[in-house]
Amino acid sequence: MHIKLAFIFWAVMVAIAIANGFFGQFAVSRIIGDYGSHIYRTFFIIAVIFAFSRAYVLKTSGPGGFWYSPVYAGVQWLASSIVFEFIFGHYVFGLPWEKIVSEYRIIDGRLWSLVLASEVIAPLTWAYVINT
Repeated sequence: MHIKLAFIFWAVMVAIAIANGFFGQFAVSRIIGDYGSHIYRTFFIIAVIFAFSRAYVLKTSGPGGFWYSPVYAGVQWLASSIVFEFIFGHYVFGLPWEKIVSEYRIIDGRLWSLVLASEVIAPLTWAYVINT
């Protein structure tokens, strides 16, 4: 099992996501507006997740049982992201719980749920592509 490796990949993706968030908010939003920046940040981090997922699957895939590691990584990344979002967002950034929860409302145009879905879908997609 590659628990430590999956966590390292997730931590690096989080660092990239935070940097991307600052860049999007302070640079990109001046050019394409707040919602355009939100869309940019969302799809940029989804691309990062797919790229890191491919690297993770290539590193961990082996003969037989190739689904186990990608499934585990996807679930670990999803759970870690949700916990991080709530704990870090509330206690470090001081965001109210309502603001954090509002990011999950896709019907209001918030796309964070797509990022979370990609954390599970990307490793499984690459496992299928690489091992078939």
